[in-house]
Amino acid sequence: MGETTRRIRASGGRAQNIPVDGATLIALCDGYLDLDLSRFPDVVRGIGDDLAIADGQDLNDMTLSVNAFLLRTDARLCLVDAGDGSRRGAHLGRLTQALKQTGYAAEDITDLFMTHLHGDHAAGLVQHGQPLFRNATLHVAEEEVAFWRNPTALDSIQATQLPFAEAALTVYQERLSMFRPGDALLPHVTVRSLPGHTPGQVGFLVGQTDQILISADVLHLPALQVAHPEWGFLFDADSKQALKTRLDLLTVGSVTMLRLAGAHIPFPGVIRLVHREGAIDYETAA
Repeated sequence: MGETTRRIRASGGRAQNIPVDGATLIALCDGYLDLDLSRFPDVVRGIGDDLAIADGQDLNDMTLSVNAFLLRTDARLCLVDAGDGSRRGAHLGRLTQALKQTGYAAEDITDLFMTHLHGDHAAGLVQHGQPLFRNATLHVAEEEVAFWRNPTALDSIQATQLPFAEAALTVYQERLSMFRPGDALLPHVTVRSLPGHTPGQVGFLVGQTDQILISADVLHLPALQVAHPEWGFLFDADSKQALKTRLDLLTVGSVTMLRLAGAHIPFPGVIRLVHREGAIDYETAA
């Protein structure tokens, strides 16, 4: 087992502060997902294996972090995504444990900012058919809501995620607030469109200087996808758009040395995009 894989599997229930001006940002680890390489159908073996090994991972023993992020301001306590819940066993559903490390509980959350409504981001919103975050308003992009409210248009892969989106939208329907890209949800927190993985996927740009973009599922495996952004993910609803979004973010972000906080980047889930030897690269930047 590679060192990065070992670290990912030991991070469930942990919390870690991320420095950013204008807000308090804390990474929370819900646990990890073990995935078969079939979820990354474009990866070229050999090249991909070498990249993974260099990062302390193994394509024959793949593990992804499942991260969420806590945003605290003077008046509000906001959770960005809610993890996968406990539906897949004890290696997931540890978000409330991580939240407890910060001194808060689920009932303290005032706002839920969703990047999108796939199960590993939204299943943790609901427990036994009830809202886990009973005092929170659910904020979702208008286009994301429209996507899941038109189930006949979903392909077979997206249809597997429909129950989680429907459950979230139903359980929180009395406290649902929709936003659009460009909206400022909090001081120094702006919505950024990141379509492709789902049509309404968004990120949240946080801070004033040395900003950080909570970047959802633009990258699942930065060790591979920064070097080869054409290696997409099976659950991308629109693979061409997902590639364009990934390329645009990598190109612009590497010029500005943008930090990305990703749902599946090894916990605490933060990297900085850089240019190195004429190519786009990244470094860990928690």
